[in-house]
Amino acid sequence: MRAFFYNILNDGGKRVSGHLSFQLLFLFFILFVSSFYTSVQGITPGKLISHKQSIPDEMQEANALAGSPSTVPLEESADNSAEELDDDLDTIDFKLCFDILAQNRLTYNHYNDSIFLIKEHDKWVNYFRRRATKNHQIFAANQEIMRGIKEFLTKHGDSIPEEIYLDFCHSIEQRYVRKKLYDPFLLVRMSRILEKGGAYLPDSVKYTNVFNLWRLYGYEQMWNLGGDVKYLRKAYQAGKAILSEDAKRYPHYDFALAGALEYMSNTIWLAFGLETIQDFEEHYRRLDDFLKREDLDEIVVPEQKRDLLELQQVKDEAFLCNIYYYTPTIIDCYVRDSLTRAVIDRNLQKAELSNLSFIRTVFLQMKARQISSREAWLRCKNHYHEKWLKYRDSPMNDRIIRDYLRPLYIFLIINDEADVPVSQKKKTIWKMSQDMVTAFGKRKDFQGNTDFVRELFRLSTHRRLVKYLSYKQMIRFMSGLNVSTQVTTFAHSMHVAKIAKVLLNGVLKHKPELLQGVFGYKTTTEVLKHKRTLRSFIYEAGMIHDIGKNAIVSVVNNEYLPLTDDEFSIIRLHPRLGDIFLNAVPGWENFHDTTVGHHKWYNGKGGYPADFDNTKSPIRFLIDIVTLSDCLQAATERVGRNYRISKTFEVVMS
Repeated sequence: MRAFFYNILNDGGKRVSGHLSFQLLFLFFILFVSSFYTSVQGITPGKLISHKQSIPDEMQEANALAGSPSTVPLEESADNSAEELDDDLDTIDFKLCFDILAQNRLTYNHYNDSIFLIKEHDKWVNYFRRRATKNHQIFAANQEIMRGIKEFLTKHGDSIPEEIYLDFCHSIEQRYVRKKLYDPFLLVRMSRILEKGGAYLPDSVKYTNVFNLWRLYGYEQMWNLGGDVKYLRKAYQAGKAILSEDAKRYPHYDFALAGALEYMSNTIWLAFGLETIQDFEEHYRRLDDFLKREDLDEIVVPEQKRDLLELQQVKDEAFLCNIYYYTPTIIDCYVRDSLTRAVIDRNLQKAELSNLSFIRTVFLQMKARQISSREAWLRCKNHYHEKWLKYRDSPMNDRIIRDYLRPLYIFLIINDEADVPVSQKKKTIWKMSQDMVTAFGKRKDFQGNTDFVRELFRLSTHRRLVKYLSYKQMIRFMSGLNVSTQVTTFAHSMHVAKIAKVLLNGVLKHKPELLQGVFGYKTTTEVLKHKRTLRSFIYEAGMIHDIGKNAIVSVVNNEYLPLTDDEFSIIRLHPRLGDIFLNAVPGWENFHDTTVGHHKWYNGKGGYPADFDNTKSPIRFLIDIVTLSDCLQAATERVGRNYRISKTFEVVMS
């Protein structure tokens, strides 16, 4: 941090004269933030979650986690894992490595799932400190494991011995992936290393199909974080590789085929133009053939069989609702009408429909004019209320939260098109938005699935949702989602906002001329006349500068393993992703420059995003305030950043 501030004030040992206001800003930063910083650090996320409902049967366990570090024993896995590895690097126990990674993930999840169970403020603060200590231990242990594995594999270069290759592949699949405790980024990284190191091996032992399955899983999960289509394209290519004839020459074909069909029998590839309607039909034909196999139960577990059968059964309704009504030219209207009637008739004959199929059926009935838009709205509204009462009282694992969230897109369309008073539409959307906050707050942590992040991003910025919420409601909704999904980021933003306001007050008091030109204020008198506006702006700018992280929650919250290159690339998307959230809230577009530019260097020559020039911004000085405040808070963070040891304010300034 010291070097950072030195570099921004000096260029190769020479005084930078191009932006004198930034130098003066830094001096005010030291003078005025220091006197207030202790009180700012007193803010805790515990004060932000009083609206959360407790879970009585888990309170005893949560209170135990809230005990002081001296009274609550540490799990041995995080403390001793590095010591259990063989130091000589001649051998390595891969099973032990991935057992430890899996156990550490369970412990990590356990602490995350308990965040909102404690209501008493002092206990909550103590718990959060305890959680931070534990997460640091887990991170350090996992980092040491990954370092040992990397050094061991590097030692063998591009020719990993067959015995070691097979042991590694088997261990990671059996001890890590199948326990559903895997990290999608780690899977992709390991697939690259192993594929390269085992290239010389005979096809009969290569885990090529398994590696492609890992890539299919991993890249699809990466695409969920920010929506970069390059990851979706890589996932599709991996899936097609498994479905190819060439895949049959490698072992584990049936295992990989089952996983590939589960992912490839999906409308998402068609929606993004990665396949044709013929490809879509072919994938489902392959799925039909696979489900007819006599040895099916020997290949897939019951849960996977259930999911594959469900995919087969909802193919037509998924196509109509996810593709046709967005791209009506993809099939002829008479085919659409016939298919719509067939889906409706088939679904109405079923004794019970899933939550998603029920909403889809009502939607199709409305489109086929079998029921009015008002009737469709009433049915969906009543059904939603009934289902939510069940979901609300259930542990929000990935399947439950998926079943809750996916039908909401169609409900938003029905609500928007329904012939009912606007006041009723607004009331429905407000209730739904608050339920979403509750659902995300109760979600059980699980690194391997990032679908919930995609749904969070798409739903919270959906035009048919935001149009029915007032400005104050949108602020509350966005803030609630931030607290529910990444409480440390919310607390960080509060600190940044407070620091930025203190710094601005110092400038207003001692050097207000630095603000001339901001918001068109031409004179010092005009600046001082609008100081309330400036204070309000800088505080809100600090609060929402990281709003884009709502689109990449699982990467931001990763305090479990060191970040991969792919994760760093995704992290760098958050300023631009923030712009999407700003556009969803009328009035927030004013914060475009502070949100998009808070990771740019003061002179515009570095930082990200590369396509934003902060030096041309009319509020460049305010961007600098947010940037400095962000840097100071990050450097002194005590509970949310496992990859670094926090510094005191005095150390940062020394």
